[in-house]
Amino acid sequence: MNLRKSLSKYLLPFLLAIWLVSFFGFLGWKPGFAYNAQRYFEIFLIGCLLCAGVTVQVSFYFRRFWGVASSVLLIMMLIVIWSAENKWPAVREGMQYLALFGAMLVVAKARQITGADSFDRAALMGVVVFCFGCSLIVLEGLLLSLSIGSVDQGIVFGAFINIRIFAELQFLTLFLLPAAHFQLSSPGWRLFTVITAVCWWGLLLYTGTRSALIALPFALIVLAISARGQALGWFKIFGFQFLGGAFFYFALRGIVAIVLEKPFWGGGDGMSFARGSTSGRLDMWHDSWNQFLESPWFGQGPGAFACFTDGLAAGPHNLFFQLLAEWGGLVTFTSFLLAVVIFWGMVSQLKGREAPDWLQLSLFVTLVTAVAASMMQGMINSPLQQMLIVLVFGWAWHRFGSTRFVSRSNSSISNAQVLHFIGVVGFLSIVLWGTKKDLELQTELLVSPDGVVNLSYGPRFWADGHDHCPDWHERYSTRN
Repeated sequence: MNLRKSLSKYLLPFLLAIWLVSFFGFLGWKPGFAYNAQRYFEIFLIGCLLCAGVTVQVSFYFRRFWGVASSVLLIMMLIVIWSAENKWPAVREGMQYLALFGAMLVVAKARQITGADSFDRAALMGVVVFCFGCSLIVLEGLLLSLSIGSVDQGIVFGAFINIRIFAELQFLTLFLLPAAHFQLSSPGWRLFTVITAVCWWGLLLYTGTRSALIALPFALIVLAISARGQALGWFKIFGFQFLGGAFFYFALRGIVAIVLEKPFWGGGDGMSFARGSTSGRLDMWHDSWNQFLESPWFGQGPGAFACFTDGLAAGPHNLFFQLLAEWGGLVTFTSFLLAVVIFWGMVSQLKGREAPDWLQLSLFVTLVTAVAASMMQGMINSPLQQMLIVLVFGWAWHRFGSTRFVSRSNSSISNAQVLHFIGVVGFLSIVLWGTKKDLELQTELLVSPDGVVNLSYGPRFWADGHDHCPDWHERYSTRN
C-alpha cells in the first residue's frame, strides 16, 4: 500500500514523459506535410488528457439507465465497425469518438477536482484570449490582402484552411462571451471581453456563413423557450455584444470599400449571406441517403462516405446523414434518443433554478448551436473544432451533472486505476501504430517519384478522407 501511495505522486509526470517520448520518438517531431500539423499535435494533446484521466482522483457514477444505454450503444458501434468492409477507417473513426469522449470526461473531472470557480475563470479567460487571437489572425490576413489591392478569402482566412472552419470555431465560442462578461468581473477583463466579442461577432458577419442564419437564431429561440425569464439578463449582454459586432462589421466593410475604391455593397469584398447555391450539399445528402438505403441497419462503415463519392468532400456536411450512411439506422436512432434525453435533462435544470446561472445558459445555448450547425456542415472534423468540443462538452457535462462526480480521498493507486492504465496504454499503442501507417500511406499516395506533392484530397481525418479508398488509390497512382 505504501508503495502504491508513493507511486501515485509520480504517476502523471511518468505517464506524460512516456507518452511524449513514445509519440515524438516513434512518429518524429512533425508530420511530412504541413497541413497535417494540427491533427498531429491534437493526437498528442488528446493522449496527454487520456493519461491525465488515469491519475485524476474523481469517480463518475452512471445511473442505471445511462449505464445500460451507453453499453447498448457501444455494442452496436462495435458491430458496425466489425461489419465494415474497409476495416481500418472504421476502427480509426470509432477510436476517434472514443478518445473524444474520454477527453471530455477528463475535462469534467478536472472541473470537479480543481473547483468550479477556479476552473470556470481559467477556462473563460482562455476562451476570450483564443477568440481575440483568432480575430487578430483574420484581421492581419485582411490587411495583407488589402495591401495587394483586393480581398482574397484564401488569404484572409488562410490560417484556418477554410472560411467555414473559422465560422465553426465561432459557433463554439460566441455564446460563451456573455458568461465571460459576468464571471470575469475585473474592469480590465470586462473591457477585453467586450472588445473580443465585438470583433468576434463582426468577423462572423463578415464571413457570410449561411449556416449561422439558421443555427444561431435557432439556438437563441430554444434558450428563450427553455429558460424564459432566467435568461433576460443573459440576453441583454448578448444583445450589446451583437450590436457592437454589427457596428464593427459595417465599419470594416466601409474601410474596405474606401481602400479598394469600390461600392459599400457588392464590391466583392466579402462573402454574401444571399448566395443562391447549396455548395453541393443537396447532392451530398442525396448520396448519403442512397448509401443508407443500401445498408440501412449497420451502414457502409465509419469513414466510408469518402469512398462512395467522386467529390473531394469526404463527409456529407450533415451529422444526421453521416450517421445514417456510415453507422446505420440502429446507431443513429439510439444516438438521437440519448441526445433527446440529455437535452430534456438540461432543460429541466434550467427551468428548476431559482436564480439565473449565466455559465449554464451559455453552455446550453453553445451545445444547441453546435448540434444545429452540424446539420449543415462538419462540426467535429477539424482538430481545433474537436479540441473546443472536448472543452465545451466536458465543461457542460460537469456543470449539468456535477452530482454524479465524487472526489476520492484515497491517495494510493487503486485496482481500477491499474486497469485504466492498461486500457490507456493499449489504446495509445494502437493510435501510434495507426498514425504511423497513415503517414506512410499519405507519403506513398501524395508524393510522386520525382518529388511533386499532390494536395488535391479533401479533408476528413488528416487533410484527406480518401486515403484508404481503392478507387482513389488507382486514380492517383496513375497521376504519380
